[in-house]
Amino acid sequence: MEVRVSDVKKWAGREEAFQLVEPWPQEARERVDFPLTDPAVIDVLVRNTGGGTLIVDVSGTVEADAVCSRCAEPFHIVLPFEATEEFRDEPGPDDESLDYWRFTGDKIQLDKMVSDAAGVSFPIALLCRPDCRGLCPTCGTNLNESDCDCAPATDDRWAALAQLKIPGDSEDRDEEVGREKHGRTKA
Repeated sequence: MEVRVSDVKKWAGREEAFQLVEPWPQEARERVDFPLTDPAVIDVLVRNTGGGTLIVDVSGTVEADAVCSRCAEPFHIVLPFEATEEFRDEPGPDDESLDYWRFTGDKIQLDKMVSDAAGVSFPIALLCRPDCRGLCPTCGTNLNESDCDCAPATDDRWAALAQLKIPGDSEDRDEEVGREKHGRTKA
C-alpha cells in the first residue's frame, strides 16, 4: 500500500485525500490468527505541514472471519480503525526509536502503518456477541444454544474472603449515613 505524494509535498498547507482498495498487506495478515476479508478499503489524508514533514491520517474498517473466545463458534467481525503518523522527507532506514517515519521520493509506503492500526483494533478476546455465555466447563454444551444440567462450577479457594469484614466497606458506610440522618454520628 502506497500513496503518491509528489503534488502535496510541493507546498506547505496543501492536503490530498486518497482511497486505497487493495488486498491486506502480508504484515497485517501475520498479526492475527484468522483470515482477513479482502479488499482493504482505506481512506488516507496527507497534509503538508512544511519543512519536508507530512502528516498522514488513515482510517477504515478491518473485517475478518474469527472464532469466538467463549463459545468457539465462527463469526464475522467488522472493526473500525484509525491512525495518524508523521512522515519526514529524509534518507535513512525507519528507526522505531524515532517518533516519526522517514520517506524519500514521491511515494509513502503505508503497509506497516495500516497493519499496526488494524492489528491493534482487535480486542484481546474476540466475542461473537457481548452477552455470549460460552461453553459449559463440564460437558461442553454451547450455553447460547441450550442450557445443560451440570452443577455450577465453584471455586472454594476464595470462599474465606467472603467472611472478611473490611473497615470502611459499603455496609459500614450505610450504617454511618443512617446514624447521621438520626442525629447520631461516630466519635
